[in-house]
Amino acid sequence: MIQTLTLENYRGFRRFELHDLGRVNLIVGTNNAGKTSVLEAISILQSPGDFGSIWSTLSRRGEDFEENEFNRVVRQIEVRRMFHGHELIEGSTIRMSAKTDAGPNEFQAVVTQPEPELRFTTTPAPGEYHSALDPEGLGQPGALSLNWKFPQDRAEISTTMGLTRRGALSSTEMTRWVSRGVTSLNVPVRFITAASLMPDAVVELFEQVVLTPDEEFVIEALRVIEPSIERIATSGTERRAGSFNRVGDRGGLLVRCAGVRDRIPIGSMGDGIWRILGLALTLARTAGGILLIDEIDTGLHYSVMERMWKLIHETAKRHNIQVFATTHSRDCVESLAAVCRDDISDNSAVTIQRVERAATRSVAYTEQEIIAVADRGMEVR
Repeated sequence: MIQTLTLENYRGFRRFELHDLGRVNLIVGTNNAGKTSVLEAISILQSPGDFGSIWSTLSRRGEDFEENEFNRVVRQIEVRRMFHGHELIEGSTIRMSAKTDAGPNEFQAVVTQPEPELRFTTTPAPGEYHSALDPEGLGQPGALSLNWKFPQDRAEISTTMGLTRRGALSSTEMTRWVSRGVTSLNVPVRFITAASLMPDAVVELFEQVVLTPDEEFVIEALRVIEPSIERIATSGTERRAGSFNRVGDRGGLLVRCAGVRDRIPIGSMGDGIWRILGLALTLARTAGGILLIDEIDTGLHYSVMERMWKLIHETAKRHNIQVFATTHSRDCVESLAAVCRDDISDNSAVTIQRVERAATRSVAYTEQEIIAVADRGMEVR
């Protein structure tokens, strides 16, 4: 488990430390304080060699675009957005580190000169898109060097990827990196956004739990919202790849409820069911790993939040999962306090971490302090 997380020069943080972390950690703070940035940083740090974690982080925020590259339209991500102040000059460096039970984990991204094989050997025709440090020399950064270091006997993972003149990385570069055969470590890290999981991801996860003990766990979780649910199954008519993978779509799964003859598309049952389904499936498939949940209370009525936290807390202990979640909701904080009352541990397995603008360290609340905050009606968000 992560005990302490330190960020340098990442997004809104010049330097920031999250400390005294537990198994379940709720991150609070005002808008634009950096709560989601903390989740993104954990995803990148704990996914060594997986450039997809960086690509997903930027594309989720809309920090990507399409542009012509040698007369081909390619997708690009603006990596400069990751750097504090969006400064992308040679030597700009992002550092992330974590103190864990197994030892220190580190990640570093440095703007540098490109490796010789990344330089263009010919000059593009007028109007064509070209590298930042091509023979014409635009005076912009030319490459991004990525490095992950993990404890024990795990090898260091490094690569250098060429930047475009807009300070971006193209899908071409990502493909080149993946083609080198680099794979991430077998430690599951799953990220549930405020918009929840995409339908294809939900169906894929459900197919991994069907006909296993975890299937009943998922159904029990759905009963937190709708007690009449008896079964859940995939819908064969909607399972064409990509046919229901747009934001807002919720196809691919059907449920059977007691006393209702017809099978019901799960998308017709509201935001709460979809949110709990995503939480349950990811909990079932993240044993020994890390679960990141942005705006955990999205779509949930305050009356079910205590049961949601009990589900997360008990499953995290049973399957050795560390959970990081964000919220703006007071109900979410008070519901977490109710869980703390039921199970207070000596080492504070549950924490609240307050992130404040311009602060260099989080304000950490132990289980006892979370209970006191709720009892006295104090504001920590």
